[in-house]
Amino acid sequence: NNRDGLKFDSTDTPISPRLGLIYKPFTEMSIYTSYSVAFAPRAGEQLSSLSATNKAFDPEKFTNIEVGAKWDVSKDLSLTAAVYQLDRSNVVIADPSNPKLSILVDGQRAQGLELGVSGKITPQWSIMGGYAYQDAKVTRDLSSTLKAGTTLAHVPEHSASLWNRFDLNKDWGFAAGVVYRDEVYPSTDHKVVLPAYTRLDAALYYTVNANLQMQLNVENLADTKYYASAHNNNNILPGSPRALRLGVNLKF
Repeated sequence: NNRDGLKFDSTDTPISPRLGLIYKPFTEMSIYTSYSVAFAPRAGEQLSSLSATNKAFDPEKFTNIEVGAKWDVSKDLSLTAAVYQLDRSNVVIADPSNPKLSILVDGQRAQGLELGVSGKITPQWSIMGGYAYQDAKVTRDLSSTLKAGTTLAHVPEHSASLWNRFDLNKDWGFAAGVVYRDEVYPSTDHKVVLPAYTRLDAALYYTVNANLQMQLNVENLADTKYYASAHNNNNILPGSPRALRLGVNLKF
């Protein structure tokens, strides 16, 4: 660490198995199931989370089981559905018997349902949308304040989005979409709530020629005030106000 001269090292050698099975009852439908185990090292995304306290801890472990299906309603339109269960273990918490120390515990589970649609309704009308339901809870008492049944932070129970594009002719097209997210807690103490929000977006497309396309995107068309995410109860990120972005796509 060039900021303070401290040096830490940690070596992890976990095995991350992934297994999947696909069954096609008929050509247009696929049914699948999958099992996977993934890990997050203590060093963190930018190698900044490693410390003398946690360097000996095993990585966080995520075990996921999923069952889903994909149905090609037509050659241009597909529907998807999936249910899953994600268990998180090797979570670091303060030792209840000695708050100056940390321990690893298990006991966080997220179960959910995901629905999706993508493709063309008509040759001129394209859609892409999804809905997710998540039930993310602590499954056992992890400390005197983090009890079984507590809803996990940053996980909305319901979220959805739908994007529509309409091509008026070979040159012009426009799009409109909606994004919804249920309320979430920034922390498991549930003292602060980020309210649910609905955001409207739009876009305009113009094809100059086969090699040049222009695109204008408007995010948060109604200039809705909302809170996008939070690091904790006192570090909350507001969503962007109405924003315009002009893009140019050039092929050569």
